[in-house]
Amino acid sequence: MIRPPFRSWLSLMALLWGGTSLANETGDLATLSIEELLRTEVSSVLKVDGALAEAPAAISVLSREDIVRAGVQTLPDALRLVPGMNVAQIDGNKWAISARGFNGFFSTKLLVLVDGRSIYNSVYSGVFWDAADIPLDNIARIEVVRGPGATLWGVNAVNGVINIVTRNARQTQGGSASVSYGNMDRGTANLRWGDTNDNGVAWRVYSRSRSRDDQPLVGSSTGAGDTTENRLVGFRADSPVTDRDNWMLTGEAYEGRSGGAPAPQATTTRQHGEHLLGRALIHLEGDARLQIQSYIDHSWRKEVESGSVLDETKLDLDLQHIWGLSPQHRLISGGGIRQTRLSTTGSTNPANRLSFIPAASRQNITNLFIQDEWSLIPDQFKLVIGSKYEYSNTGGGAWQPSLRGIWTPNPLHTFWAAASRAVRSPNLMETSIRFTGILDSSNIPKTIRGNPSFSSERMNSLEAGWRAQLSPTLIADLALYHNQYPRLQTGEADAGGVLTYLNNAAGYVRGLELALDWQAAQQWQLRGGITLRNEALHYTEPPSPVGALIAFANSAPQRQGFLRSRWDFGHRETLDLTWRTAAAIPAKGVPGYGSFDLRWARPLSQRSELALTARNLGGPNRREFGDQPFFIETQIRREVFATLRFDF
Repeated sequence: MIRPPFRSWLSLMALLWGGTSLANETGDLATLSIEELLRTEVSSVLKVDGALAEAPAAISVLSREDIVRAGVQTLPDALRLVPGMNVAQIDGNKWAISARGFNGFFSTKLLVLVDGRSIYNSVYSGVFWDAADIPLDNIARIEVVRGPGATLWGVNAVNGVINIVTRNARQTQGGSASVSYGNMDRGTANLRWGDTNDNGVAWRVYSRSRSRDDQPLVGSSTGAGDTTENRLVGFRADSPVTDRDNWMLTGEAYEGRSGGAPAPQATTTRQHGEHLLGRALIHLEGDARLQIQSYIDHSWRKEVESGSVLDETKLDLDLQHIWGLSPQHRLISGGGIRQTRLSTTGSTNPANRLSFIPAASRQNITNLFIQDEWSLIPDQFKLVIGSKYEYSNTGGGAWQPSLRGIWTPNPLHTFWAAASRAVRSPNLMETSIRFTGILDSSNIPKTIRGNPSFSSERMNSLEAGWRAQLSPTLIADLALYHNQYPRLQTGEADAGGVLTYLNNAAGYVRGLELALDWQAAQQWQLRGGITLRNEALHYTEPPSPVGALIAFANSAPQRQGFLRSRWDFGHRETLDLTWRTAAAIPAKGVPGYGSFDLRWARPLSQRSELALTARNLGGPNRREFGDQPFFIETQIRREVFATLRFDF
């Protein structure tokens, strides 16, 4: 547990900030040209670096420039700019985020990685986004793959993969500090320092502190108490550039507090965690390479009012061998093992009893995968075939194959298609939970019992896409998909009213995702996206007459869209406007909405910049999602804040 030394480190770094002045960080934020956008490097689709235009999957990339200029303070807000992503804020620090439907705080079909480290938790196979408060300026890019990625990434990579890639320490030399303050943002401070030692090893250390005000209760101007406080310190080191082989080492430690609405009960959560990750790339004979990655990740969360505690530790080892058989043929193989240890403490609140049986558990996941990439027609047609076998002591074993093809008839047009299968292993919510108490604003006591026989969910997917440079200033990216789910999760009550989890539903989700980038003028760029989705789910067995539901059914809008304008003035002054819209979610009682964001930035000197940001403009305070079990939704209100940045 992080104690007073944590705050001492922050104080020491603050002193260094006030007493140090060095050269400005290299590199300015400059808008990418259309050709540069198509050449953006991605690694999440094939697990090796390649150009975005040649990726046989529905993938979007948010660059560091995109994130900074959007004026966002959190990862979830940044993901709103990706077609096909369903992002809804539940309260001041809780989010429902998914790809291609099945959205909710406890949604399970999205894998999120930071530098290859999975940040999902074993309790409900999702992400505690309030704990994922990494400094956004450390991010090099966010790669978002909509669609299955289980052949390479395994557990949870069913409807999508988010891979957050942080910047090499060589890109963050010197010092940088920023401070934000506004009506919601009650103080965000980031501090970073980087250097290179005599042996050529580049490194950086950094800290972040953030405090957020609460949101109002739905239908009221009264604050809900869903305030947020986070503090973090971290480091990264990278090998000298002169080495043929290379390595990196990174680690972080954080602590925080997340408040929640007071009805039916307060949900104040205290949390802390640490992780350490190392990766090495070793060049072998010829074009062969071996990558070794390992990490340890510990997280601790306590709900103050109930006394329940989740204490999780993950140990992971991953090996990957890349073998260039010829200029047209590449073979990638590898495997890994992950052990997750979870210790829980049940609730001491007699009105809401929560526990897991057994209180301590261990999950072991082992996997082997192979992927063969073959250019059947050099520079025109490539076939990628692969499969992963994954075994879990909680969900058994499963094959997860994939077949992808990409055809480039000319340099301006690319077509791709894919057929894939993905599997999601059961989590502790489904197999081990024991709960009796109030779940939501209905104030009706409910009882939930996990089902040890709950089996893995599966998905079979067909996808196709087209990327085109329609003119020297316009590119289009279209993706179509049809996902079939043969045994979805259902919640069904028995005669005594006890709810348990079964696999008694099936159905499909299909949709269209379109993105456009237009360089309207030399200093003006427009980006837009449209998402259309259709969902049809049904019970495969007669549902319980006492009560039944299909988990996460009809929980995301069927239509979404956004339009961004990025305008560069002279003297590095910028103006960014973003309009977002989402259709209603009738099943959640949430109306559709349109929202407008604005960011203006102007340099004060060669080493400083002032930015003014306004978010969620237009219309009244809004709801984005319905009540979730254990949490109460609050309204999203308008937000204005200023950010001052210094480089030294």
